[in-house]
Amino acid sequence: MHNVEKYEIFLDFNGYNYEGIEKIYLTSDEEKLELDSVNLDIESVKSDGRDAKFEVKGEKLIIYGKVERELEIRFKGKASNDSILGIYVAPYNGKGMITTQFEAIYARRFIPCFDHPAMKAKFRLSVKVQKGLKVISNMQVEKVEEDVNGKVIYHFQETPRMSTYLLYLGIDDFEEIVDNSKRPTIILATVPRKSKRGVFAINVARNVIEFYEKYFEIPYQLPKVHLIQVPEFAAGAMENWGAITFRETALLADESSSVYQKFRVAEVVAHELAHQWFGNLVTLKWWDDLWLNESFATFMSFKSLKYLFPQWDSEGHLIYSETLSALEDDSLSTTHPIEAHVRDPHEIEQMFDNISYGKGASILRMIEAYVGEENFRKGVVHYLNSFKFGNAEGKDLWDSISKVAGQNIGDIMADWITKPGYPIIFVNASGNSVRFSQKRFMLFDSGLNETYKVPLTYEINGKFGTLLLDKESAEIKIEEGLKSIKVNINRTGFYRVLYDSLDLAFSSKYNVYEELGLVNDYWNFLLADLINPKTYFDVINKFVYASNSFVSREVTSQFLTLYYLLKNNYGKDFLVNQVKIFRKANDDLGKLAYSAVSSALAIMDEDFALGLSTLFDQYENIDSNIKDAVAIAYAVTTNDFNTLLEKYKKYNLDEEKNRILNAISSLRDPSIVDKVFSLIFNKTIKAQDTRFVISSLVRNPYIREEVCGYLMNNFEEIKKFVNTVYGGPWGLGSIVRGMSFCGVDKPKNVIEFLEKVKFKEIERPTRESEERIKLYSRLKQKLL
Repeated sequence: MHNVEKYEIFLDFNGYNYEGIEKIYLTSDEEKLELDSVNLDIESVKSDGRDAKFEVKGEKLIIYGKVERELEIRFKGKASNDSILGIYVAPYNGKGMITTQFEAIYARRFIPCFDHPAMKAKFRLSVKVQKGLKVISNMQVEKVEEDVNGKVIYHFQETPRMSTYLLYLGIDDFEEIVDNSKRPTIILATVPRKSKRGVFAINVARNVIEFYEKYFEIPYQLPKVHLIQVPEFAAGAMENWGAITFRETALLADESSSVYQKFRVAEVVAHELAHQWFGNLVTLKWWDDLWLNESFATFMSFKSLKYLFPQWDSEGHLIYSETLSALEDDSLSTTHPIEAHVRDPHEIEQMFDNISYGKGASILRMIEAYVGEENFRKGVVHYLNSFKFGNAEGKDLWDSISKVAGQNIGDIMADWITKPGYPIIFVNASGNSVRFSQKRFMLFDSGLNETYKVPLTYEINGKFGTLLLDKESAEIKIEEGLKSIKVNINRTGFYRVLYDSLDLAFSSKYNVYEELGLVNDYWNFLLADLINPKTYFDVINKFVYASNSFVSREVTSQFLTLYYLLKNNYGKDFLVNQVKIFRKANDDLGKLAYSAVSSALAIMDEDFALGLSTLFDQYENIDSNIKDAVAIAYAVTTNDFNTLLEKYKKYNLDEEKNRILNAISSLRDPSIVDKVFSLIFNKTIKAQDTRFVISSLVRNPYIREEVCGYLMNNFEEIKKFVNTVYGGPWGLGSIVRGMSFCGVDKPKNVIEFLEKVKFKEIERPTRESEERIKLYSRLKQKLL
């Protein structure tokens, strides 16, 4: 066995190349050591002061002979210009920021190391750069020395014990705003001329840290936290301890930003700060428990926003943006249990999905409702105190919550994290009894079944009740006869509810979360062929005059899907009414609904688009909440690719750039397809946005045939480009997932193509795409 204590790292940068001297202090009783090392040129290795025999094999640096105390490795590396993982160059305005992204297995592209989450160590970093450049890492700068050759050396304080994937290095001409009004110091760093848009994020961070310190009863551990805007970034953000990196749209927002943009920034900042405790202070033992990191950060971010921004109804957002998408993915045969067994580290990327984030967060919310908020919180505090600076697994968290709550939730949790899928609860009423029965819900019934331990909540005749439904069915007798019933109160349960009649379904009054759950359930019942289209539209028609922002956005997205499939405007009456209801909204939730509904109507209704597109002349001065809809309306009515492209190039802010990309994806001229792909390949469109642009293009029914033809004819070129940019196949997986819309017109051809290009690392997205193609074909037949 070997135990790593500390890395001392000295790096000397010349442009994007660097030379490194690394000392690793460890104790070991093994005859050889294997370190992880990729794309690094190893020059020499010393073991306890003596030259050591070594070889590089695949991704391993193998050192022969026993090491008693100290390894010294001299090596050379380079920040990549092609990829946006490991250590890389993030380009902007003809310049480049050197930055790093190491989760899950990319620290090995930076330094030779033991790249495993359980092999925690302290890190002491010194970095030599050209004068005028600034350097950021996890800790504060201890001192800056001038070098005789006009370079400077930044020496950083030593980190606490942490995993390699949380190490960070950034080198650029950073512009910073500092808030040192309290501990920790909060520093926002951006490329030049952007920092002033970061004041909102700093304020959110300050309030969120105070909230977490109270909730977890453990202070934030480092002296500072950097919030760093990175011009090209594969994910949304990354929780490097004390030096959190963000893509621009997840960090920068100001008064001119839309409500959606502010909400996204606040939610992502809160998510990454939750990781400073859940993930950084206590780290997973191995990637099987990735969901523990991600689910918990997701769950906590919405909890903190509930206190900071009550006007946003963050609990509704948790259901809308996390629970519903997780329920959808979890009802496909390609789903996986929350706790997945990762053998090959390259499988880890596939785990960053709606199951690890959204389902996990939803299960935590369900368990919190089951044991009570305070019991849940105290259980979390107990867990963090028991394992701080160490590693833990899911079982450790349940044990802590069970201990505090005085009831064993281990069995329920084990049930939900080790089984794939979730149940549909059938509610049947007759006479004086109600019968609940469960079956695994699948969009395509594949004969697979499970019985789950379901913490059922219900109201019968206005009285609240709970039941742990752990068998196929249970019956409840009612003394006075059934007047009203609703099941899954507040939508805390991760299951769907099908009532045996719509009269029964609407016998009770619903709150906003329950309405949202109901319209989402019945859409999925339509997809799963459990109800006919008439029943679905009868449910939706109950909400035509409703002013529930979440329901409005959910139904809008359902009608958009129908439009993408059939180019047929099903929901026009609904959408027109919703536009009237939310047009004059002054509250943030109303503005979000208006933005979503008007963007959808611009796509689906040419008359509406024609009226709205007249505002494009004053685009710079209109309310940012309707800019999306106006840009789409302009695209739909004019097909003016050149004007939109000029606007895209002119904008310096990603928030604005993304709106224009949305509009470009809505153009109806097939000749734009080749042009957009060449903008992707020459990186005029940012590499980080490749996946998003391609999946938007595929949905557009006016150019879909050409887009899908391009994808299929140039698949190898796209695969090479995307694999290089994203450092592996996960980016391609998300493009393949989007190709499910390619099967709308010729399902057989697309499935045959996907079968031909499928390989191990994208097997799940490929199968998911094939399943969705069959689903959409079936739905199309039903509606025609």
